[in-house]
Amino acid sequence: MRVDPADRSAIRRQLDRAWARFVSDGELSDVRPDIARSWTRARDVYRVDPALRRAPGVPMDDLWERRCAQDEVFEVARPVLASFSARLRDDGHVLAYLDAAGWMLWLGGDPRVGEALAASNFCPGASWREEATGTSGPGTTLAERRPMEVFASEHFVEAWHGWTSAAAPILAPDAEAPPVGIVDLTASWDAPAPPAIVTAVAIAAAIGERLRARQGIRDALVRYAMRGARDAGDALVAVDGRGRVLEANDAALRRLALEGGELPAAARERVLAALRGPAAAADDALAIEWTGPGEERRRAVGAAVRHERAVVGAILRVLPPAGRGRAAPSVPAPGVVRDAFQRILGRSDRLRAAIDLAQVAARNDLPVVLHGESGTGKELFAQGIHAASARAEKRLVALNCGAIPTTLIEAELFGYEPGTFTGGQREGKAGKLEEASGGTLFLDEVSELPPQAQTALLRVLQEGEVVRLGGSKARPVDVRIVAATNRRLDDEVAAGRFRHDLFFRLNVLAIPIPPLRERSEDVPLLARALLADAEERMGRSGLDLSAAALDVLSRHRWPGNVRELKNVVLRAAAVVATPVIEPRDLLLADIPEPPSRGRAVALDRPGPLAPERRVDGPEGETDEPGRDELVAALDASGWNIARTATSLGVSRMTLYRRLRRFGITR
Repeated sequence: MRVDPADRSAIRRQLDRAWARFVSDGELSDVRPDIARSWTRARDVYRVDPALRRAPGVPMDDLWERRCAQDEVFEVARPVLASFSARLRDDGHVLAYLDAAGWMLWLGGDPRVGEALAASNFCPGASWREEATGTSGPGTTLAERRPMEVFASEHFVEAWHGWTSAAAPILAPDAEAPPVGIVDLTASWDAPAPPAIVTAVAIAAAIGERLRARQGIRDALVRYAMRGARDAGDALVAVDGRGRVLEANDAALRRLALEGGELPAAARERVLAALRGPAAAADDALAIEWTGPGEERRRAVGAAVRHERAVVGAILRVLPPAGRGRAAPSVPAPGVVRDAFQRILGRSDRLRAAIDLAQVAARNDLPVVLHGESGTGKELFAQGIHAASARAEKRLVALNCGAIPTTLIEAELFGYEPGTFTGGQREGKAGKLEEASGGTLFLDEVSELPPQAQTALLRVLQEGEVVRLGGSKARPVDVRIVAATNRRLDDEVAAGRFRHDLFFRLNVLAIPIPPLRERSEDVPLLARALLADAEERMGRSGLDLSAAALDVLSRHRWPGNVRELKNVVLRAAAVVATPVIEPRDLLLADIPEPPSRGRAVALDRPGPLAPERRVDGPEGETDEPGRDELVAALDASGWNIARTATSLGVSRMTLYRRLRRFGITR
């Protein structure tokens, strides 16, 4: 029986009958082909219960929080969604955003409709894929990969028959890729019907345009990084975040057979895995292997390119096949310091702040004091400052003031004339200050300088000339001092062990380097990079750290900092019997218990992950706000999770955990 297309009630009655026939005896009639396909999938493939009352929700754990926080499309879509949502507040429609897996992350629009839909769990945290909820606007749009409007009884589940939903896919710049998100407009089936499907398509298109604009910027950034990375003889390839070749130099074209201008399928698969894997989430260093023609093993190393903290591509150096020349190392050889800042691995706020200060120091000649515990990488910072400075063409000379006997420290610093020492060089010897003239002198553990050497060093810095021991001739020196210490120099001054005038002369630019325990979010990327080095030393390959092992490493206190982590990873690589390193293989004596997980809180609007700042106190205590302080901070920021986390100096993930601990919900 044909019905008037304008008579919504008649259409509803016809669909009711068609749905009942299908559910009872499997008869398919009086429904559109796409709805018929969806009903069949829901019943025969996914076995969805048509009597379902609520859409399934995701467990509110850290995995779900990360899904929300790391959805880059949502970050781009948020301004567009907010703008349209404001127009729909009294329109009888709700506007929803769902990610590429069908999980709802955001709901706006008319709050009265949102409250009514909550009974069906049409809210953030619920899955609306066809596999979970049968035929629906969002789920069937994902399945069909095109805009869909599902009216009343066209929904497979009877509980959704009172609603009409119109959804449109958000497409990535790569049109061949599946949808990266879904925009959905839902209202009561008998509500006044504006062109909802047209509106949904328009919103999805606006978000897609923002994605394409961002991708254009990122591709340009990768190409710019490619131009900056060119080295004679290196086979360099620039790829975007989808593993597609943006640019390749002649050496790469000769060394790597590109298929239609793209990487070989096996290589692209490995690149994508590296760019999207857990290591790339925090680490810029990449290393991939694949099988080339004739079962030939091929390798490439390189660095990820980031934009607004997201990995947007990579610059790869394709290494020669084994046996055809020496492969370029992925880590610079000792003494090569040109790229020292790039070798400082980590994305934590405190480390990035230290690197920013070091880059400022590299642009001038002022003295620098690097303060940090043993093993935090102070020498690497010194190398970076020198390599990026105008003195880079001259020498960087290092002297560990704590490793040389007091009686010899002045001879090492200032040199000596012939005959000054029994057993000394017959022709005398220039000191470190003369050797570093025109360049940089790195004084490690400067607090260990004896008083007499402090006095002589102060005179050199004031007058710009040095007199060798046993001599009288003043020799001009032009040297930049970068000092390092694991003690606070102001405390040493107060204790009378360090000259206050030398302190003021050296401590012009002070750069604190955080210990590893205060940047635990950097541990996974450091561990993976150190594991790659350990494999080379041990002559092994294919080793990996399990998620549990990385968790244990992240929670360890690391009194020896990066140096200790390096030794632990090297030891594990040497003794592990399987390809995957588990916690037991780390041989850590003080593995802490995993933190307990409390009840989850309601979702707020998530945003990009921010590095966590840990504030560990003595004996494992933490300086954390209590329940009242958390509520006050939330009230002060209007319950905006991102602003609250920033005001407390923690990441969103840490704030979510504390809210769960105290049972705080909005």
